[in-house]
Amino acid sequence: ILVIGGWDSSNTAHLLEIPHNAGVRSFHINRAECITADNKITHRLINGDIVTEDFVTDLSKDVVMGVTSGASTPDAAVQDSLSSIFLLKQLANKE
Repeated sequence: ILVIGGWDSSNTAHLLEIPHNAGVRSFHINRAECITADNKITHRLINGDIVTEDFVTDLSKDVVMGVTSGASTPDAAVQDSLSSIFLLKQLANKE
């Protein structure tokens, strides 16, 4: 699950807790630039730490991902984040 919204937002932090508590791999980002072309993601953990790690586990397969955002997150931030994921997939298909 990709959660998009401010790292200081308690609402968005709660959106991250839901999949995390269900054992679902989840990431909380505050902007699209957290997803990089080398398939890394910088995201906030439940405990508040900010880490960078591998993002999509296998770009050769279809990417299935739930996406949600905080109430005050601009639509453009969500659209830009989705565009970053689509770009990753396009880059992988060219290899």
